[in-house]
Amino acid sequence: MGCNSLKMSLSALLVCGATVVGTATSAFAVTSPDFPMAGFATQNGGTTGGKGYSEVTVDNVSDLKSYAKAGNKIIYVKPGTYMGPVEVGSNVTIYGYQGAIIAQPASGSAMKLSGSKNVIIRNLKFKGAGAHDDDDEDCLQVNHESKNVWIDHVDVYDGHDGNLDITNASDYVTISWTKFSYTSASTGHQFSNLIGNSKTKTSDRGHLNVTIHHTWWADGVVERMPRVRFGKVHVANNLFDSKDASYCVRAAIEADIRIERNVFIGVQKALDLYTSDGAITAAQMIENYEENVKKPQAGTGTAFKPSYSMSLTDVSTQAKAYALRDSIKLYAGATLPDPGASSVVTPASSSSAKSSSSVASSSSVKSSSSVASSSSQGQVVSGEATLTKHGSGSANQEVAQGAAITEFYYTIAGATGATVTGLPQGVTGTLKGSDFYISGTVVSSVAPGAYKYTVTTTGATTNASKSGTITVTGNGTAPVSSSSTKSSSSVTPQSSDSETSASSSSNKVTEPVEVQDDSSSSEASDAIRGTDFAPQFTVSTAGRMLQVQNAAGNTMAIFDMQGRLLLSKRIATSTESALLPHTGTFILKIGPRTMRVNAR
Repeated sequence: MGCNSLKMSLSALLVCGATVVGTATSAFAVTSPDFPMAGFATQNGGTTGGKGYSEVTVDNVSDLKSYAKAGNKIIYVKPGTYMGPVEVGSNVTIYGYQGAIIAQPASGSAMKLSGSKNVIIRNLKFKGAGAHDDDDEDCLQVNHESKNVWIDHVDVYDGHDGNLDITNASDYVTISWTKFSYTSASTGHQFSNLIGNSKTKTSDRGHLNVTIHHTWWADGVVERMPRVRFGKVHVANNLFDSKDASYCVRAAIEADIRIERNVFIGVQKALDLYTSDGAITAAQMIENYEENVKKPQAGTGTAFKPSYSMSLTDVSTQAKAYALRDSIKLYAGATLPDPGASSVVTPASSSSAKSSSSVASSSSVKSSSSVASSSSQGQVVSGEATLTKHGSGSANQEVAQGAAITEFYYTIAGATGATVTGLPQGVTGTLKGSDFYISGTVVSSVAPGAYKYTVTTTGATTNASKSGTITVTGNGTAPVSSSSTKSSSSVTPQSSDSETSASSSSNKVTEPVEVQDDSSSSEASDAIRGTDFAPQFTVSTAGRMLQVQNAAGNTMAIFDMQGRLLLSKRIATSTESALLPHTGTFILKIGPRTMRVNAR
C-alpha cells in the first residue's frame, strides 16, 4: 500500500508522508491542516522512518531508550514523562500519545540523533532543563551527519543550551508544525535553534539542507529562529511573535536562506545580517508579512531555489496573515491523535485528546475520551501525587443531551499533568497551570446513560486518580433525519488574539446537529462545527450554502486551511449567505473573530 493512498492505515500515515503539500487531505481525515511530509526530508531518497519494520508500544524509559537506540522500529510512546537522554538509531519512527513528554536531564540532551539515518519524530513534547548562561547540550539534537530526518508536531521548550540544533554536516531535515518557547524556568541564553555551530566548520559546506515550515517561535525565545552558518535553509510559512525576541532569523557565514511567506508580528527585528565572521551567501526576504516590526531589515542576495515542490500560503494581507497565524497557533505542537484512537487533531488550546465516539447500547455506555493514563515506570517526579477537587460543579452530576455540565476542576500537586478517560462526547479536560478543568457541552446525539470518568495524574512516582459519573438524560427530541431540514449551530468564535479557554456557565457552546445528506435533494444539509466563545451570531448550512445570522456590519472572510482567501464580503443584512466551494474544513472570520468550521 503506497504512502499516498487515501485509505492507508493510521500506522502507515505515521511513518511515511507524501511529497506534495497544499490541498491534499490527510489520509486519516483530520480536521486540521496536518499536511504530509514536505521539504528537504523528501529528498535524497525520502524519509520513511520505521516503515516496513515491526511496531512496539512503550510505557517506561528503559524500553524507550532500548528500542530507540536499536532502530529499525516504529515506536509508540504512552503518556508519561521519560527522562533522557534518549539516543536514536536509524530507520525509526517515534510517535507519542497525547501527554508523552521527553525530559532533558540537568546535563545532556532529552533526545539525540548522532549519525542517525531515516528518522521520523512526531507528536511529542520535549521539556528542557531550563536555559541558563552556561555550556551544556540542546534539548533535541540532530548531529554528526544525521540524514533524512522529519520532526513534526513537537513542542520543545526550555532547552538548556538550545531547543533544537542541527549541526556537523547533518542533512535533509524538515521541521514542521513545531512550537518553540521558553518559560520562567529559563533565566538566560534563550536561543532556540542553531544550524551550523561554528564559523570554522567548513566541512558543513554542501550540507545542512533544512526546511522549517508552519512552526511557531512563541514567547520566551530571544534569538536564533534559526541562526544559520553554511547551510541552505528554507524558512517558510512560519509564525514569529515572541514578545521577547531581539531578532528572529540570523544569517551568518555562507548562509543561504530563503525566508518566504512568513508572519512576523511585534518583534524587534525579523532578519539580522551577521557579517563579522564572513560573507553571507544570501538571505532573501520573499513575500513576508511584517506587522509592528521595530527594526525592518531588507534581505541580501538571491537565495537558492528548492529542489522540491511545496505549496505555500499567501500572507500578502493582514486577513491572510492572521488566518495562517491562527492555524499555526492552534495546531503547532503535539496535537496529533493517539495511534488508532481518533481521527481528530487536538487544538493546542486543549490538553485533552479527542477521539471518536460510539453510540451506547442499553448495556454499555461508550465514552468519547480515550486518553491513556501513564505508567509509573516512565515518570520522573518523585513522591506521591494528589488531586483536590474545586469548583461549583459536582463530580457526580446529571445533564441533558445538548446541555453544558457545571464546570469543576482538580488541583494537581506532585505531578506534571493529568489525563481523563470516560467523559461523554463534548465534555473535555483542559490543563490550566496546575488545575485540570472538566467542562463542555454534551453532544446532542450522545446516548443517554451513566458515563464514569477517571482523572489520573501524570509525571509522579505514584500517581493519583479521582473518579465520578456524568449521567446524560434524553431531551425528548427526535433525531433530525430529513434532507430538507436545515442544520444549525450557534457559533461563538475563538478570539484571534488568544488561545481558546474552557467554557464557563455563561458561555454557551453548541455542538453541530448531524443531518443525513440526501444527494437527490437540492436542500441536502451538511453539519458545520465551530469553536465558540460567546453566542452572538449563528451559522448554518444547507448543502454547501453557508448562512450567517445576526452579524450585520461585520466583514466575513472564508479561507481554506492553508490560509488562502476564498471569499470576502461585507455583511449588510441580518442574514447573509455564501456558497462554499466544497465540503470540508474552512477558517471563517467575522469581524475580528476567527473560528474553524467543518462543512460535511
